[in-house]
Amino acid sequence: MYKRCVLFLALVMVVLVAFSSQTLASKMTKITIEEGMQREKLVEPFDHPYTTGLGIPFQPGTVLDSPGELVGTSHYDYQTNSSTGNRIAVDDLGGVHVVWMNGIDFWSGNRWVYYNFRDEFGAWSWPGEGTQVNTTQGAGYTQLVVLADGRAVPVYHSSENSLFTCIALDVLRGFGSFTEIDVPQVSGEFDYYWPYATADRSDRIHIVSTEMTGVAGDPHAFIYTRSADEGSSWSDPEIVDTTMDLSCVMTSSRASDKVCIAYTRPRTLVEPDQYNNDMVYIESLDGTTWDWADIVNVTNYQYEDTLRAYCDCDAVYDYNDNLHLLWNASGYFEEIGQIYIDACMLFHWSEATGINLVANGWWPSAPGAWNRSISKMSLGVNENNVLFALWTQFTDDDKSVGAWSNGELYTSYSIDGGVTWSTPENITNTPTPDCWPMECDSDHWSTLGEEVDEYLHIIYTNDKDAGGIPQTEGVDTENPMMYLAHEVVIIGVEDEEAPQPRTFSLMQNYPNPFNASTTIDFLTKTPGKVELAVYNLVGEKVEILVNEVMPAGEHTVTWDAGSAASGVYYYKLSTAEGTVAKRALLLK
Repeated sequence: MYKRCVLFLALVMVVLVAFSSQTLASKMTKITIEEGMQREKLVEPFDHPYTTGLGIPFQPGTVLDSPGELVGTSHYDYQTNSSTGNRIAVDDLGGVHVVWMNGIDFWSGNRWVYYNFRDEFGAWSWPGEGTQVNTTQGAGYTQLVVLADGRAVPVYHSSENSLFTCIALDVLRGFGSFTEIDVPQVSGEFDYYWPYATADRSDRIHIVSTEMTGVAGDPHAFIYTRSADEGSSWSDPEIVDTTMDLSCVMTSSRASDKVCIAYTRPRTLVEPDQYNNDMVYIESLDGTTWDWADIVNVTNYQYEDTLRAYCDCDAVYDYNDNLHLLWNASGYFEEIGQIYIDACMLFHWSEATGINLVANGWWPSAPGAWNRSISKMSLGVNENNVLFALWTQFTDDDKSVGAWSNGELYTSYSIDGGVTWSTPENITNTPTPDCWPMECDSDHWSTLGEEVDEYLHIIYTNDKDAGGIPQTEGVDTENPMMYLAHEVVIIGVEDEEAPQPRTFSLMQNYPNPFNASTTIDFLTKTPGKVELAVYNLVGEKVEILVNEVMPAGEHTVTWDAGSAASGVYYYKLSTAEGTVAKRALLLK
């Protein structure tokens, strides 16, 4: 019950402290589940209406203000449909490896996987261009792992040479001469695409890939296989589970042989949809033994909950071997069969901390298909076990002339294992409202290297016309692919329990959790009107404990909750100087 209730934290705090939820809800876009699933179909270029004609080419100087270094370009603004995964890695010598899906001349033709390498002295092997990885047109949706000796291994699917899921093994560190290797699939009616991968500390390459059913809105299986000899042989591919989204990501530990598959799992396969998901993971403790039935559900959403895990997630192990998960949860209203296609929250989970809010994106925006107001999130960690989150954020007041929201990259960090997170920082900060094609700075489809040193290592698309061209959003532009080394500066983490710089303060109730009654202390430094009220999880006022003019000083109030149901409640102190709220857990 506690886990489930904590998921409402962000929504309730929005109601109590930040703004009027009714006002925002009137601006956010709510549609039926069926309409949403028609908007968000799995995309391949070959049946797309924009299959001919050249896109607008990139011209030097058209990167306006977005920070970083140009590593190449692509007419394919998309890099993943759902979870962003890993397309950048830092090797043990400090070299940076990046990969991306490169559309040449126009987005729907000549699609390749490209690679670039920056050595430990800061020199790029193919400045501003990169080098082609694969040999047959149609490759894309790439991920990247790097072996212990520094050799890059792009992982991708190739739809025109019957390899489907494959890897490419570089001959030497940063050399850029790749050998393509087929990855086996499960025999059946459909092929498997959209791989995600990790390389563990023993250089075993682990891969999951998802079934291409060919029918939008169908459940599709995903499979797992691994190689312990650089692709020469593979374990028998096994069906892991069934999903509705391309969310499955992989990560492996630096401190042990643990390997994890994390994904958003449909709560039911009876009339499933893409939005009714829990956040789950499956873990192997030794990197070779898996129990596909041992699925850990960290959210366990219920019918009455109005949040669900969507299609984006990420995972990382810290240096103490603890697993951390990150995902966005958007509005889902099961009773009326509707969803929000913009507003969402960003959550973190670990076994030690449970679920905590990272960032609030509960506002209107036009992010496009397979995106919400906070999307494409990544996790990284440094040797001091400081966690870092990266994501793309969209708002309603920065749109292109095509009416799609321009993206900005945001980061936050946690120095306490994910309990509290720093105020989100906009690290690109390039608004271009009302921009025309080639004038937009929509920073999107980013991924953060799991290894954080004095920098966050990031690759992202500087989309020159907001929206995803594979979904007919915006127009076809050749977009800069940018590498950004963002300096890490730790200045502290805001804590909701920390004293506030106000002339009043509200203490945590005690006992907490409590049964029947609890005590609340608060302090006012000036006389005046005071209200102390209790709210439930939908923002309704349950009881008014204080509503009077009070002298300055310390005050104590007892809430007798004998007639209230078990659950999470919020008590809010309101004075002339402002308001503050805290949560209480009633267990009967």
